[in-house]
Amino acid sequence: MKSALLAWLGRKPALAIILRRAVELNFRKEKAAIHRFLLPLKEGAQVLDIGSGTGEFAPLFPVLQYTGIDLDPKNIAYAKRHYPHRFDVADATALPFSPQSFSAALIVGVLHHLSKEDAAQALRELRRVLLPGGRALIMEDTHSPRFYVRSMQKIDQGAHIRSFEEWQSLIGSAFTLEEAGRFHNGLAHYSYFVCRS
Repeated sequence: MKSALLAWLGRKPALAIILRRAVELNFRKEKAAIHRFLLPLKEGAQVLDIGSGTGEFAPLFPVLQYTGIDLDPKNIAYAKRHYPHRFDVADATALPFSPQSFSAALIVGVLHHLSKEDAAQALRELRRVLLPGGRALIMEDTHSPRFYVRSMQKIDQGAHIRSFEEWQSLIGSAFTLEEAGRFHNGLAHYSYFVCRS
């Protein structure tokens, strides 16, 4: 039943994003973190949103300074219909960009869908495409003691939700960590990491 429901939602990006907005209080805390750690962008700076999904965070960035990628063509098609930003179908473990193409990057709720090996490869790819000294903001679903969060996480398709310490070790092996912490937002519990390449 669970897998059938998730498969059905996966074919309906518009419905999936409405449900996520409800569950995560319109991404209020995620957006606040983006404003705090990534904005404003310097003139000419380019930001890469890995796992951009339906483009929820694109409007926070100037159109000509943003590129969103997602593995799901349906998400990319939805984002292109709703936002004027650049969106491409691409795999985080094999980014189709030249080295040092971006000065900033964003990952929200992507790596918990990947095995440890694939997540490490995605982080290596991110480091490759970031300029030296580039900043990345990574926010990932994290184990929580709260029952309602654990219940929501059981519904999530991500099979690799990790503890804060596991995320810190994994991300810290690829980047210099400037700041890290945790927050609850609605029925979601995230760890966040501000990184430098």
